Amino acid sequence: MSLIFSTEEGWIISHLKYLNNIYTNVKDGKTQCKLIFNETLFEINSQYLRQNQTIQSDQCEGILLQNKTKKRKRSKLLPDEDLKEINYIKQTFSKIISIAKAEGLFSTEVSSDNNEAARLASQKFYQDTFYNEEKNFYGCNDTVIAITSELKEKKYVFPQKCRFYCCDVRDITDKLDLHNQYDFILLDPPWWNKSIRRKKTKYSKASYKMMYNEELAKIPIGKLLCSNGLVAIWCTNAPSHLHSIFTNIFPSWGITYRAKWYWVKITQAGNTICNFNFAPGKQPYELLVLGSVLNGTGVDIPDGKLLISVPSAVHSHKPPLAEVMKDYLPNEPKCLEIFARYLLPGWTSLGLEVLKFQHLSLYTIIEEIKESENNTNINVNKYAKFHLRAR
Repeated sequence: MSLIFSTEEGWIISHLKYLNNIYTNVKDGKTQCKLIFNETLFEINSQYLRQNQTIQSDQCEGILLQNKTKKRKRSKLLPDEDLKEINYIKQTFSKIISIAKAEGLFSTEVSSDNNEAARLASQKFYQDTFYNEEKNFYGCNDTVIAITSELKEKKYVFPQKCRFYCCDVRDITDKLDLHNQYDFILLDPPWWNKSIRRKKTKYSKASYKMMYNEELAKIPIGKLLCSNGLVAIWCTNAPSHLHSIFTNIFPSWGITYRAKWYWVKITQAGNTICNFNFAPGKQPYELLVLGSVLNGTGVDIPDGKLLISVPSAVHSHKPPLAEVMKDYLPNEPKCLEIFARYLLPGWTSLGLEVLKFQHLSLYTIIEEIKESENNTNINVNKYAKFHLRAR
Protein backbone atom coordinates (compact mmCIF):
# COMPACT_ATOMS: atom_id res chain seq x y z
CA MET A 1 0.00 0.00 0.00
CA SER A 2 2.83 2.42 0.78
CA LEU A 3 5.73 1.08 -1.33
CA ILE A 4 5.95 2.83 -4.69
CA PHE A 5 9.49 1.70 -5.57
CA SER A 6 11.84 -0.96 -4.26
CA THR A 7 15.48 -1.92 -4.86
CA GLU A 8 18.09 -3.96 -3.00
CA GLU A 9 19.32 -0.74 -1.40
CA GLY A 10 15.97 0.44 -0.06
CA TRP A 11 12.46 1.66 -0.70
CA ILE A 12 10.54 4.74 -1.75
CA ILE A 13 7.45 5.10 0.43
CA SER A 14 4.28 7.15 0.00
CA HIS A 15 3.04 8.00 3.49
CA LEU A 16 -0.01 9.77 2.03
CA LYS A 17 -0.94 6.77 -0.12
CA TYR A 18 -0.70 4.48 2.89
CA LEU A 19 -3.02 6.64 4.99
CA ASN A 20 -5.58 6.82 2.20
CA ASN A 21 -5.47 3.06 1.60
CA ILE A 22 -6.19 2.34 5.26
CA TYR A 23 -9.48 4.21 5.03
CA THR A 24 -10.92 3.15 1.68
CA ASN A 25 -13.74 1.37 3.53
CA VAL A 26 -14.96 3.13 6.67
CA LYS A 27 -18.08 2.61 8.75
CA ASP A 28 -19.42 6.04 9.73
CA GLY A 29 -22.61 5.45 11.67
CA LYS A 30 -25.05 3.84 9.24
CA THR A 31 -23.10 4.82 6.16
CA GLN A 32 -20.00 3.48 4.46
CA CYS A 33 -17.49 5.89 3.03
CA LYS A 34 -13.82 6.40 2.33
CA LEU A 35 -11.55 9.04 3.80
CA ILE A 36 -8.86 11.13 2.12
CA PHE A 37 -6.11 12.52 4.36
CA ASN A 38 -5.25 16.23 4.14
CA GLU A 39 -2.73 16.06 1.28
CA THR A 40 -1.64 19.66 1.85
CA LEU A 41 0.51 18.48 4.75
CA PHE A 42 2.60 16.53 2.22
CA GLU A 43 2.97 19.34 -0.33
CA ILE A 44 6.71 19.66 0.19
CA ASN A 45 7.71 21.23 -3.11
CA SER A 46 11.13 22.67 -2.26
CA GLN A 47 13.89 22.72 0.29
CA TYR A 48 12.88 24.49 3.48
CA LEU A 49 14.32 28.00 3.69
CA ARG A 50 14.49 30.34 6.66
CA GLN A 51 13.35 33.95 6.40
CA ASN A 52 16.95 35.10 6.08
CA GLN A 53 17.46 32.92 3.01
CA THR A 54 16.40 33.32 -0.61
CA ILE A 55 16.58 31.05 -3.62
CA GLN A 56 19.46 32.27 -5.75
CA SER A 57 18.31 30.50 -8.88
CA ASP A 58 15.10 28.77 -9.95
CA GLN A 59 17.26 26.22 -11.74
CA CYS A 60 19.41 25.39 -8.72
CA GLU A 61 17.14 24.67 -5.78
CA GLY A 62 19.83 23.68 -3.34
CA ILE A 63 22.04 26.80 -3.58
CA LEU A 64 21.10 29.28 -0.87
CA LEU A 65 22.12 32.90 -0.35
CA GLN A 66 22.67 33.60 3.33
CA ASN A 67 21.67 36.98 4.77
CA LYS A 68 24.93 38.95 5.02
CA THR A 69 23.88 40.45 8.35
CA LYS A 70 24.27 37.05 9.98
CA LYS A 71 27.69 35.74 9.07
CA ARG A 72 28.76 32.46 10.56
CA LYS A 73 32.20 31.09 11.17
CA ARG A 74 33.21 28.25 8.92
CA SER A 75 32.44 24.96 10.67
CA LYS A 76 34.92 22.15 10.87
CA LEU A 77 34.24 18.96 8.98
CA LEU A 78 32.61 16.03 10.74
CA PRO A 79 34.76 13.08 11.86
CA ASP A 80 35.93 10.72 9.09
CA GLU A 81 33.54 7.96 10.18
CA ASP A 82 30.57 10.33 9.89
CA LEU A 83 31.77 11.61 6.50
CA LYS A 84 32.01 8.04 5.24
CA GLU A 85 28.45 7.37 6.38
CA ILE A 86 27.10 10.53 4.76
CA ASN A 87 28.86 9.70 1.49
CA TYR A 88 27.32 6.24 1.55
CA ILE A 89 23.81 7.63 2.11
CA LYS A 90 24.27 10.29 -0.56
CA GLN A 91 25.56 7.86 -3.18
CA THR A 92 22.94 5.21 -2.43
CA PHE A 93 20.19 7.81 -2.50
CA SER A 94 21.40 9.13 -5.87
CA LYS A 95 21.40 5.60 -7.27
CA ILE A 96 17.84 4.83 -6.13
CA ILE A 97 16.33 8.20 -7.00
CA SER A 98 17.91 8.37 -10.47
CA ILE A 99 16.28 5.06 -11.42
CA ALA A 100 12.96 6.16 -9.95
CA LYS A 101 13.06 9.48 -11.83
CA ALA A 102 13.92 7.69 -15.07
CA GLU A 103 10.77 5.62 -14.59
CA GLY A 104 8.72 8.80 -14.19
CA LEU A 105 7.88 8.49 -10.50
CA PHE A 106 8.49 12.17 -9.80
CA SER A 107 7.00 15.23 -11.45
CA THR A 108 9.26 17.76 -13.13
CA GLU A 109 6.53 20.41 -13.09
CA VAL A 110 6.36 21.01 -9.34
CA SER A 111 6.26 24.74 -8.56
CA SER A 112 8.44 25.83 -5.66
CA ASP A 113 7.04 28.27 -3.09
CA ASN A 114 9.01 27.27 0.02
CA ASN A 115 6.21 24.86 0.98
CA GLU A 116 3.86 27.70 1.89
CA ALA A 117 0.63 25.64 1.84
CA ALA A 118 2.19 22.85 3.93
CA ARG A 119 3.57 25.37 6.42
CA LEU A 120 0.16 27.00 6.87
CA ALA A 121 -1.55 23.63 7.23
CA SER A 122 1.02 22.59 9.82
CA GLN A 123 0.53 25.82 11.78
CA LYS A 124 -3.23 25.29 11.78
CA PHE A 125 -2.71 21.72 12.95
CA TYR A 126 -0.68 22.93 15.94
CA GLN A 127 -3.21 25.64 16.74
CA ASP A 128 -6.06 23.12 16.65
CA THR A 129 -4.21 20.84 19.07
CA PHE A 130 -3.40 23.46 21.71
CA TYR A 131 -6.14 22.10 23.95
CA ASN A 132 -5.30 19.56 26.60
CA GLU A 133 -6.14 16.05 25.44
CA GLU A 134 -7.81 13.54 27.73
CA LYS A 135 -5.33 11.09 29.23
CA ASN A 136 -5.53 7.65 30.80
CA PHE A 137 -8.01 5.97 28.51
CA TYR A 138 -7.78 3.00 26.21
CA GLY A 139 -9.84 1.42 23.50
CA CYS A 140 -9.94 -0.90 20.52
CA ASN A 141 -11.67 -1.52 17.24
CA ASP A 142 -12.27 -5.26 17.07
CA THR A 143 -13.94 -5.19 13.67
CA VAL A 144 -12.37 -5.94 10.29
CA ILE A 145 -13.37 -2.52 8.99
CA ALA A 146 -12.26 0.99 9.91
CA ILE A 147 -14.84 2.91 11.93
CA THR A 148 -15.50 6.39 13.28
CA SER A 149 -16.51 7.13 16.84
CA GLU A 150 -16.75 10.05 19.25
CA LEU A 151 -14.72 10.70 22.36
CA LYS A 152 -15.38 13.75 24.51
CA GLU A 153 -17.35 15.48 21.73
CA LYS A 154 -14.54 14.96 19.23
CA LYS A 155 -14.81 12.54 16.33
CA TYR A 156 -12.00 10.17 15.37
CA VAL A 157 -11.39 7.38 12.87
CA PHE A 158 -9.99 4.01 13.94
CA PRO A 159 -8.37 1.45 11.59
CA GLN A 160 -9.37 -2.19 11.72
CA LYS A 161 -8.22 -4.47 14.50
CA CYS A 162 -6.35 -1.74 16.37
CA ARG A 163 -5.81 -1.35 20.10
CA PHE A 164 -4.54 1.76 21.86
CA TYR A 165 -3.60 3.18 25.25
CA CYS A 166 -3.46 6.94 25.73
CA CYS A 167 -1.13 7.23 28.69
CA ASP A 168 2.35 8.18 29.81
CA VAL A 169 4.94 5.62 28.68
CA ARG A 170 6.25 5.60 32.24
CA ASP A 171 3.01 3.77 33.16
CA ILE A 172 3.47 1.04 30.57
CA THR A 173 3.79 -1.75 33.14
CA ASP A 174 0.28 -0.96 34.39
CA LYS A 175 -1.23 -1.10 30.88
CA LEU A 176 0.36 -3.97 28.95
CA ASP A 177 0.84 -7.65 29.59
CA LEU A 178 4.58 -8.14 30.17
CA HIS A 179 4.81 -11.69 28.84
CA ASN A 180 7.04 -11.50 25.76
CA GLN A 181 4.13 -11.19 23.38
CA TYR A 182 5.25 -8.84 20.57
CA ASP A 183 7.12 -9.77 17.40
CA PHE A 184 7.99 -6.17 16.58
CA ILE A 185 8.25 -3.08 18.76
CA LEU A 186 8.70 0.36 17.21
CA LEU A 187 9.62 3.43 19.25
CA ASP A 188 9.74 7.11 18.31
CA PRO A 189 11.06 8.64 21.54
CA PRO A 190 10.70 12.34 22.35
CA TRP A 191 14.48 12.81 22.45
CA TRP A 192 15.61 15.75 24.51
CA ASN A 193 16.75 18.60 22.21
CA LYS A 194 17.05 22.37 22.25
CA SER A 195 14.71 22.98 19.32
CA ILE A 196 11.75 21.25 20.96
CA ARG A 197 12.64 22.82 24.30
CA ARG A 198 12.35 26.28 22.71
CA LYS A 199 9.02 25.32 21.15
CA LYS A 200 7.87 24.02 24.53
CA THR A 201 8.57 27.42 26.05
CA LYS A 202 6.69 29.26 23.29
CA TYR A 203 3.90 26.78 22.60
CA SER A 204 3.69 24.66 25.74
CA LYS A 205 0.50 22.88 24.71
CA ALA A 206 1.70 22.08 21.19
CA SER A 207 4.91 20.35 22.18
CA TYR A 208 5.36 16.88 23.58
CA LYS A 209 7.00 15.84 26.83
CA MET A 210 10.65 15.06 26.26
CA MET A 211 12.36 12.19 28.06
CA TYR A 212 15.92 11.74 29.20
CA ASN A 213 17.84 8.80 27.80
CA GLU A 214 18.05 7.28 31.28
CA GLU A 215 14.24 7.14 31.39
CA LEU A 216 14.05 5.46 27.98
CA ALA A 217 16.40 2.74 29.20
CA LYS A 218 13.86 1.81 31.89
CA ILE A 219 11.11 0.85 29.41
CA PRO A 220 10.66 -2.95 29.84
CA ILE A 221 11.23 -3.87 26.20
CA GLY A 222 12.84 -7.18 27.16
CA LYS A 223 9.63 -8.27 28.90
CA LEU A 224 7.41 -7.20 26.00
CA LEU A 225 9.34 -8.74 23.12
CA CYS A 226 9.12 -12.41 22.13
CA SER A 227 12.31 -14.47 21.87
CA ASN A 228 12.70 -13.90 18.12
CA GLY A 229 11.33 -10.37 18.15
CA LEU A 230 12.76 -7.21 16.62
CA VAL A 231 13.01 -3.66 17.93
CA ALA A 232 13.31 -0.49 15.86
CA ILE A 233 13.91 2.94 17.34
CA TRP A 234 13.83 6.25 15.49
CA CYS A 235 16.81 8.41 16.39
CA THR A 236 17.94 11.91 15.56
CA ASN A 237 21.44 12.54 14.20
CA ALA A 238 22.68 13.72 17.59
CA PRO A 239 25.75 11.58 18.42
CA SER A 240 24.83 11.58 22.12
CA HIS A 241 21.50 9.84 21.49
CA LEU A 242 22.99 7.23 19.16
CA HIS A 243 25.79 6.56 21.65
CA SER A 244 23.17 6.14 24.39
CA ILE A 245 21.29 3.53 22.32
CA PHE A 246 24.44 1.43 21.87
CA THR A 247 25.89 1.76 25.37
CA ASN A 248 22.87 2.15 27.64
CA ILE A 249 19.39 1.76 26.15
CA PHE A 250 19.85 -1.45 24.14
CA PRO A 251 21.88 -3.20 26.90
CA SER A 252 19.25 -2.22 29.49
CA TRP A 253 16.54 -3.70 27.25
CA GLY A 254 18.49 -6.90 26.65
CA ILE A 255 18.77 -6.03 22.96
CA THR A 256 21.71 -6.49 20.60
CA TYR A 257 22.29 -4.11 17.71
CA ARG A 258 21.51 -5.53 14.25
CA ALA A 259 21.35 -2.73 11.67
CA LYS A 260 21.01 0.96 10.98
CA TRP A 261 18.66 2.29 8.30
CA TYR A 262 18.25 5.85 7.03
CA TRP A 263 15.03 7.76 6.40
CA VAL A 264 15.87 10.24 3.61
CA LYS A 265 13.32 13.06 3.29
CA ILE A 266 12.58 14.39 -0.18
CA THR A 267 10.49 16.98 -1.98
CA GLN A 268 7.72 16.11 -4.43
CA ALA A 269 10.29 16.45 -7.21
CA GLY A 270 12.50 13.78 -5.64
CA ASN A 271 15.22 16.07 -4.26
CA THR A 272 16.41 16.05 -0.64
CA ILE A 273 14.68 18.57 1.64
CA CYS A 274 18.08 20.06 2.46
CA ASN A 275 21.62 19.46 1.25
CA PHE A 276 23.81 16.74 2.72
CA ASN A 277 25.99 18.54 5.25
CA PHE A 278 29.62 17.57 5.74
CA ALA A 279 29.96 19.93 8.70
CA PRO A 280 27.89 19.80 11.91
CA GLY A 281 24.36 20.85 10.98
CA LYS A 282 21.01 19.72 9.63
CA GLN A 283 20.89 16.59 7.47
CA PRO A 284 18.12 15.42 5.09
CA TYR A 285 17.80 12.11 6.92
CA GLU A 286 17.05 10.51 10.28
CA LEU A 287 18.13 7.17 11.67
CA LEU A 288 16.25 3.95 12.36
CA VAL A 289 18.25 1.62 14.60
CA LEU A 290 17.21 -2.04 14.68
CA GLY A 291 17.98 -4.71 17.23
CA SER A 292 16.91 -8.13 18.43
CA VAL A 293 16.79 -10.08 21.67
CA LEU A 294 20.19 -11.12 22.95
CA ASN A 295 20.97 -14.68 21.83
CA GLY A 296 17.67 -14.78 19.96
CA THR A 297 17.41 -16.61 16.65
CA GLY A 298 15.78 -14.70 13.84
CA VAL A 299 16.09 -13.56 10.25
CA ASP A 300 19.07 -11.57 9.04
CA ILE A 301 18.49 -7.82 8.99
CA PRO A 302 20.42 -6.07 6.20
CA ASP A 303 22.37 -3.00 7.17
CA GLY A 304 22.34 0.39 5.44
CA LYS A 305 18.86 0.32 3.89
CA LEU A 306 17.30 3.62 2.79
CA LEU A 307 13.69 4.62 3.43
CA ILE A 308 12.86 7.50 1.08
CA SER A 309 9.66 9.53 1.34
CA VAL A 310 8.08 12.97 1.17
CA PRO A 311 7.69 13.91 4.85
CA SER A 312 4.67 15.40 6.52
CA ALA A 313 5.00 19.08 7.43
CA VAL A 314 4.05 18.16 11.00
CA HIS A 315 6.96 17.37 13.29
CA SER A 316 7.62 13.69 14.02
CA HIS A 317 4.91 12.33 11.70
CA LYS A 318 6.98 9.28 10.77
CA PRO A 319 6.39 7.14 7.64
CA PRO A 320 4.77 3.69 8.10
CA LEU A 321 7.05 0.65 8.40
CA ALA A 322 4.47 -2.15 8.25
CA GLU A 323 5.23 -3.10 4.65
CA VAL A 324 9.02 -2.72 4.69
CA MET A 325 9.21 -4.99 7.77
CA LYS A 326 7.10 -7.79 6.27
CA ASP A 327 10.08 -9.84 5.08
CA TYR A 328 11.63 -9.82 8.56
CA LEU A 329 8.56 -10.76 10.62
CA PRO A 330 6.25 -13.80 10.85
CA ASN A 331 2.85 -13.85 9.15
CA GLU A 332 0.30 -11.78 11.05
CA PRO A 333 2.86 -10.45 13.54
CA LYS A 334 1.90 -8.84 16.83
CA CYS A 335 3.25 -5.29 16.63
CA LEU A 336 3.50 -2.55 19.25
CA GLU A 337 4.34 1.12 18.75
CA ILE A 338 5.47 3.12 21.77
CA PHE A 339 5.23 6.93 21.64
CA ALA A 340 2.74 6.40 18.81
CA ARG A 341 1.12 9.44 17.19
CA TYR A 342 -1.27 7.62 14.86
CA LEU A 343 -2.94 4.20 14.77
CA LEU A 344 -2.16 1.30 12.45
CA PRO A 345 -4.33 -1.68 11.41
CA GLY A 346 -3.66 -4.70 13.60
CA TRP A 347 -1.20 -2.84 15.84
CA THR A 348 -1.22 -1.90 19.52
CA SER A 349 -0.31 1.76 20.07
CA LEU A 350 0.70 3.48 23.29
CA GLY A 351 1.62 7.05 24.18
CA LEU A 352 0.25 10.46 25.10
CA GLU A 353 -0.60 11.33 21.47
CA VAL A 354 -2.01 8.09 20.03
CA LEU A 355 -4.99 9.91 18.48
CA LYS A 356 -3.03 12.91 17.24
CA PHE A 357 -3.59 12.12 13.55
CA GLN A 358 -6.90 10.30 13.94
CA HIS A 359 -9.09 13.39 14.28
CA LEU A 360 -11.70 13.42 11.52
CA SER A 361 -10.95 17.09 10.72
CA LEU A 362 -7.76 15.87 8.99
CA TYR A 363 -9.79 13.85 6.50
CA THR A 364 -12.27 14.50 3.70
CA ILE A 365 -15.23 12.11 3.63
CA ILE A 366 -16.18 11.00 0.13
CA GLU A 367 -18.39 8.41 -1.52
CA GLU A 368 -20.87 8.05 1.32
CA ILE A 369 -23.16 5.07 0.77
CA LYS A 370 -26.22 4.48 2.92
CA GLU A 371 -26.14 1.02 4.46
CA SER A 372 -28.96 -1.29 3.49
CA GLU A 373 -31.00 -2.60 6.40
CA ASN A 374 -30.53 -6.11 5.02
CA ASN A 375 -26.76 -5.79 4.69
CA THR A 376 -25.21 -8.30 7.07
CA ASN A 377 -21.78 -8.62 5.47
CA ILE A 378 -20.15 -6.34 8.01
CA ASN A 379 -20.14 -6.95 11.72
CA VAL A 380 -20.93 -3.56 13.23
CA ASN A 381 -21.84 -4.78 16.70
CA LYS A 382 -18.36 -4.19 18.05
CA TYR A 383 -17.43 -0.56 17.92
CA ALA A 384 -14.32 1.07 19.35
CA LYS A 385 -14.49 0.80 23.10
CA PHE A 386 -13.26 3.62 25.32
CA HIS A 387 -12.66 3.42 29.05
CA LEU A 388 -11.86 6.73 30.65
CA ARG A 389 -9.95 6.68 33.89
CA ALA A 390 -9.26 9.62 36.17
CA ARG A 391 -5.82 9.95 37.60
